[in-house]
Amino acid sequence: MEPSAVMRALRPADAAPCVAATAESLPFEDQSFDAAMAISTVHHWPDPVAGLREMRRVARRVVVLTYDADGTGWRQRFWLTRDYLPEFADLLVGWPSLADLTRAVGGRAEPVLIPWDCADGFFEAYWRRPEAYLDEHVRRAVSVWTRVGPQAEQRAVSRLHEDVSAGRWAERNRDLVTLDAAELGLRLLVG
Repeated sequence: MEPSAVMRALRPADAAPCVAATAESLPFEDQSFDAAMAISTVHHWPDPVAGLREMRRVARRVVVLTYDADGTGWRQRFWLTRDYLPEFADLLVGWPSLADLTRAVGGRAEPVLIPWDCADGFFEAYWRRPEAYLDEHVRRAVSVWTRVGPQAEQRAVSRLHEDVSAGRWAERNRDLVTLDAAELGLRLLVG
């Protein structure tokens, strides 16, 4: 399923069929599927709770990888948003609570630890490898950078480059070097 005509047009000709629809209004009968999955997409939905309820309606099992922005400490979890990209907080204004998201799938939420050598290119993947965020290709693969805008991106990248080069990043984040995994707010919702 893909709501964007632009994204559908980018699909290879031999790709599996794709339905043009939005998560909040799935064009399927109740319990049509054994399982439904959403990976790092819920933050793009206009109404995440409605979309998750729809997933639960059409599937017997639901698995969702999303983000927990509950509580006051979430802004301090990740050095990139804390020290270089405070605009990230603006992207989560009005974001539903973890309890609301979990209720929508009728299940539970489990923390997802991110290994230090994570190969997937999602936003938090390079938490122990700051130089990766200096790479334009890495940033283009993550929607956060587009959503905060070019000025915030360039300011953050410039400051990070200076801090990495001068050793300030390593000094400020020396406790991360020995960690094999980090808890940065990712949650697996299982319903």
